[in-house]
Amino acid sequence: MSKHSTRATAGVTAFVLAAVSLTACSAGGGTAAETADPTAPVTIVVGNMPTKDQASNLELFNNQVEAFEAAHPNITVQGVETKFDPSTFSALVAGGSMPTTMIVPYTNIQQLIANGQVKDISEAIAADDVLAQLDPDIQAQTKNADGASFGVVTAAYTMALIYDRSLYARAGLDPDAPPTTWDAVAKNAKAIADATDAAGFVLPTTNGSGGWSLSAMSYSFGSELQETKGDTVTATVDSSGVTDALQFLQNVRWKMDAAGSNFLLSADDMRTALASGQIGQTVLGADLYRDVVGNRKMPADDLGIAPLPQAADGLGTLGGGDISVISPTATANETAAALQWDKFRYLNRFLDKDAAVQYAEKSKAGGLPVGAPEVQLFTPAVYDQYLEWIAPYITVDRDHFTAYFDSLSQLPILGEPRVAAQETYSTLDAVVQQVFTDESTDIPGVVTGAQTTVQGLIDSAQ
Repeated sequence: MSKHSTRATAGVTAFVLAAVSLTACSAGGGTAAETADPTAPVTIVVGNMPTKDQASNLELFNNQVEAFEAAHPNITVQGVETKFDPSTFSALVAGGSMPTTMIVPYTNIQQLIANGQVKDISEAIAADDVLAQLDPDIQAQTKNADGASFGVVTAAYTMALIYDRSLYARAGLDPDAPPTTWDAVAKNAKAIADATDAAGFVLPTTNGSGGWSLSAMSYSFGSELQETKGDTVTATVDSSGVTDALQFLQNVRWKMDAAGSNFLLSADDMRTALASGQIGQTVLGADLYRDVVGNRKMPADDLGIAPLPQAADGLGTLGGGDISVISPTATANETAAALQWDKFRYLNRFLDKDAAVQYAEKSKAGGLPVGAPEVQLFTPAVYDQYLEWIAPYITVDRDHFTAYFDSLSQLPILGEPRVAAQETYSTLDAVVQQVFTDESTDIPGVVTGAQTTVQGLIDSAQ
């Protein structure tokens, strides 16, 4: 979802890590587009350039541009600060101001495809021997119903059960045995609340975060929020999965008194509260290690990340991340050059040993974690090779996350709602807040109301 771009990249940290492959050769191989001239002079405009108040990151970006241009002397890169904003993106495209390439979140990609606001790059990806190695399940997030691809996934995460290992220990729970059922999550929440002053289990509830986390829980309880048949998308908020997830929250909050007392937290607020030991368990993106440990200084041994528990008819977990897209007006040469940039900036470390070692060395030297949980962008063989390259530099105790790592090859990763996802999440924020703050909440009634609202949002968007 667009409100959570920082959760997927951990802001400043992720850019620093992306920039360590400055001196590596291009990750390219093959051609980016069959009709492009790989030697023709071309200028591309790339979005997501750090702002001037981020002096060190801007310097790194400029160094990266210099290194890229040295490796590709026919390509000139012009950086701009443009970032994705759902409220202004349509005007950006219509006015011809969209950069040649920029990052958009999973949440919005399907709507952008439907609107014709991003370019079909299926042939370019198929013709490129690096991009063709992207994990097909992850890359599927960039495709429409016909299988055409409209972007390159540059970062991915799954929603997970995030917990505080030290609070588990204080409550007499085994931090190396995270719960595998929602009943066990509730039981652990009660134990944590009784033994400490932390919330045993709570969700974020603002800026779309509540609907985002509730959506992930709904998937794990057996229901998605939308159904697609042909070109028709129908809201399915009024479902057993959403109802069961809300009843779980109501039980933890009112019957167990294990949800704490602050129910107006964004996902960013939750990370801060987690890092300071105020949250025992929650549902957030599993990509938060670098942020909460590297930036917010949570003790590394305290962070627990586990697969999202599944009910008997659970569907899997919600996935998300960043997708690099190309302007629909980009020429063949601009498209090819932009894809070379995307590979150089985001993917080198997984494919080139020198780039991988530089990434690991500089991360470790800078006090940043190496080997943190992440969803692999490439096939298992490629990622395993990458882990071998960086093995001497890994600083994360990966044994803490064995169950989560195992789940990545076992638990289905589902996409976000195809239409009006951000608006749907915002609608459900109010539902989550109500359940946490009003003991008498009629869950079937509020779910029925949300169903009507979300269907209206979908109808307006289509």
